[in-house]
Amino acid sequence: MHEYKHNLILPALHAALPSPPSQEVVCIGGGRTPAKDWMAQLVPESEKGGTDRPIWAIDRGVNICHTLSLPPAHLIGDRDSAAHDAWAWAEEHGARVHAFPPAKDFTDTELALRIAAELMPRALVILTGAFGGRFDHLMSAASVAAHAALPCILADEREALFFLHGDESLTITCDSPPQAVSLLPFTEECTGITTNGLRWELNGAEIHTHSSTTISNVLAEGNTEHCFSVALRRGILGVYLCHKE
Repeated sequence: MHEYKHNLILPALHAALPSPPSQEVVCIGGGRTPAKDWMAQLVPESEKGGTDRPIWAIDRGVNICHTLSLPPAHLIGDRDSAAHDAWAWAEEHGARVHAFPPAKDFTDTELALRIAAELMPRALVILTGAFGGRFDHLMSAASVAAHAALPCILADEREALFFLHGDESLTITCDSPPQAVSLLPFTEECTGITTNGLRWELNGAEIHTHSSTTISNVLAEGNTEHCFSVALRRGILGVYLCHKE
């Protein structure tokens, strides 16, 4: 297993990840709008102005940027769901625009992750504004993120989805116990899954896409540190957390 090399700090939780990125980038999609205070912690202003985590807007995500007064550095999309005034506002604030026609083979999210991989091949993408909204959009975004060339995490104040690839492990520590922890296979099978800190532990287990045995786990009784770890031998595994609203 890879050793932990990067400590990712998100509002209300932090995670020890298996590889150090060159930079953390926040991509804002067009799903549920993240809470304003959560976003303020995710992208705090640096002492020099701006944020330490560059913001990218994905089509309708520019509406969220506009509402929260967070000018994006990049703007990607076909403009089919973005508000005209929000798009113009982003351009006025210097966003680099990557415009595409609505009739295309790839979703705006997939295009954004491809562009990010080209421009910042060692970055870590925090994709927010992904949950909520249409199920097909969420399903597509999660699948694209799981198989992206860059490490990617979906997160907002209610939910988070991390991805493990073969021979990787991670440790997550939450400020408060999550309502549920679920392990989701993003390949036909995931093998060698071992957990620590959960009520129902796994030791070298194997799960498949047609199985639901790893849904809605919780922290082990007496786990006062609110910390758990997951290790994977082969496959692509999603580690999902949800918190009480």
